[in-house]
Amino acid sequence: MASNLQSYSLNTIELGWLIINEMESVEEISISQGRAQMLQYLQQHFPQFEWRMPVIKRTEQPHGTLEAPTDLLQKGEHEREIRRWDYAFVVTRADLKSYYKPFALAIPSRAINVAVLSTARLAFHSTDDINNTVMSQQIFALGMHLLGDLNDLPHRDDPKGFMYSPHIIRDLERMTSYSEKEQAQLAEAFAEVGDIRLEEQSQAGKTRPWLFYLKVLGRSRGDIASAVIQAKPWQFPFRLSRLTAAAISTLLVLIITAEVWELGMSQPPLLVTGLSLLALTGTSLFILKRQQLLLHRGKRALTEQTVITNLAITMVVVLGMTTTYLVLFLLVLLLGKIFYNPLLLQGWAASLEGHIYLRHYLVLSGFIASLGIMMGSLGASFEGQRYFRHVTYVDEEI
Repeated sequence: MASNLQSYSLNTIELGWLIINEMESVEEISISQGRAQMLQYLQQHFPQFEWRMPVIKRTEQPHGTLEAPTDLLQKGEHEREIRRWDYAFVVTRADLKSYYKPFALAIPSRAINVAVLSTARLAFHSTDDINNTVMSQQIFALGMHLLGDLNDLPHRDDPKGFMYSPHIIRDLERMTSYSEKEQAQLAEAFAEVGDIRLEEQSQAGKTRPWLFYLKVLGRSRGDIASAVIQAKPWQFPFRLSRLTAAAISTLLVLIITAEVWELGMSQPPLLVTGLSLLALTGTSLFILKRQQLLLHRGKRALTEQTVITNLAITMVVVLGMTTTYLVLFLLVLLLGKIFYNPLLLQGWAASLEGHIYLRHYLVLSGFIASLGIMMGSLGASFEGQRYFRHVTYVDEEI
């Protein structure tokens, strides 16, 4: 283990802390102690890297009792980009708005290497030194868990390990270490993070944007794939109710219309394939634009992390819409084969002049699914932007 770790050269890794609200003195002390524990642990267990944890403090007031995590993620991403941090933690004293659980203590985003922590439910409600120590341990454990999440470590069942998924807040007090396997995985991830960024190389500033994107795709395809997997795009149809409702409503209207059966079944398979690809591309671009999901640098030069984020988010949306298309395709195929008698369909699709085969059902399914996701994208455009960003950016709610 030690010899494996020593194989890496000394690289600097910066994990910046953005404290977004004015904190009480007990909170400030606990956050400082938790951060110091993180720094000490990383220096001790990953000595082949030079660790820095700069702190930026803001005096913003929470926008109420609940903060939208995606707003805080955006602030963290902005600070991470302009200060050239490798990772960013955003700390707020407000509760985080949760969509999948009763409450959330923290939220990581692998796509932008930013995590949000809330102190609202941690043990700081006393000036007692014991409570102060408890809260610093909770922040330490939560921070180490988030760092593992941002580096694609899987969760495990050991309640003493940092990658245990806490069920109650008190679980954080028992989480004290990474396993040897996890340390090896992190060492490899940190070595990649600590490498010279593509934009820092001598010729990067002269590279055309499209070529820069291709270089990042070739160099960081593993990071992009990891961010996409963490976002779970296959859950799009279940998380985006308005998209799914609009798509299925369109499907139900079309599938009971005789003219649609005749029109759909009479189309050449190649034409329907082209229509499907066009629908997937068009709806994905529409959603990316309508929901403002991509990061824009303005006049500033492109950075490797910006490109990784944009490529990951684009793939998340494309795969999410593809999942929706496949759900609609299979639903039409299933309903057609179960409920529609071939003799009835021969009367509806008289222009076919013959027996109706499986390929006719497949062509119809592709035709209706294409129209369905077009309407679904219009429904998705009415989803709240914060919620849509939550679906595409947030990996999990802890």
